[in-house]
Parts: sequence; C-alpha cells; structure tokens
Amino acid sequence: MTTKSAKTALVAAALLCCGVAAYAAAPTETIAARQANFKEIGKGMKAVIDQIKSPTPSLDAIKAGAAAIDQGAPKVAGYFPKGTGPEAGVKTGALPAIWQKPAEFKTDTAKFVQAAAALRAAANSGNIDAVKAKFMELGGTCKECHQNFRAREN
Repeated sequence: MTTKSAKTALVAAALLCCGVAAYAAAPTETIAARQANFKEIGKGMKAVIDQIKSPTPSLDAIKAGAAAIDQGAPKVAGYFPKGTGPEAGVKTGALPAIWQKPAEFKTDTAKFVQAAAALRAAANSGNIDAVKAKFMELGGTCKECHQNFRAREN
C-alpha cells in the first residue's frame, strides 16, 4: 500500500467514525426513548391488572397488555448507557446504582424479561389463573429492580 492510499484509508476511517458518532443518540434522546418504553410497559401492566380484577376478564385485553410488556421488556437493559443518569440534566428516576452495579442490574433486567415472556405465554394459553400467577411473578421482578435502581417518587 502506498503512503497516499494509506492516508486516504485513514481519512476515510476517521470520517466513518465521526459519521457513526454523529448518529449516536444523545443522552436526552436515550432517556426519552427509555421513558416512552416504560410508559408502554406501564400501559400493558394496567391493562392486565384491570382485567385480572374484573369479574369478567377480557382475554384479548390481557393478551394485548402482556404482548406490550413482553415487547418492551427486552429493550430495558439497552436504555441505560453511561451518561443517561441524573448527570444528563434530565429528570429521571434512574439511580446511580444502575451504573455502579451493572451485573446486578443486568440480572434484574434478565429476570424481568423472563417474567414478561412467561406472562405472555400464560395469556396466550387462555388460563386466567396462570395469568394471575405469572403477573404476580412479574410484579416481583419490577419491585426488586425498583427497590435497587429507581428513585422513589415523593
């Protein structure tokens, strides 16, 4: 390789890196996407709990809620890159412990993903008692993660 072609390759690589970096989401965008995902999960949770409490639960509504939770759950772990905590200057309930204890956070999010998939499977089975049991398990994963990694609201 000639010196000129080596320089050209180096410049091209540098431009490519800069271009990729330009497309990386800003912390505020990541936080907004994270919060939107949690809102969708929350809507799914409300849909399921409302039906569980109903004397005549709608299996279709339970399935839709469980699907929303199951679709959002795998995204959770990826929405917490460094720089998207309170230091980003955006109101967020994310505690620094997320970044201080990444292995524990990863374990908690993995439990949530598994519980969300189990809830969806129960919903798809049509067994309301199984849905209730899996929803309680899912709620336990939420509680555990919130206790360790989410700031309490006043």
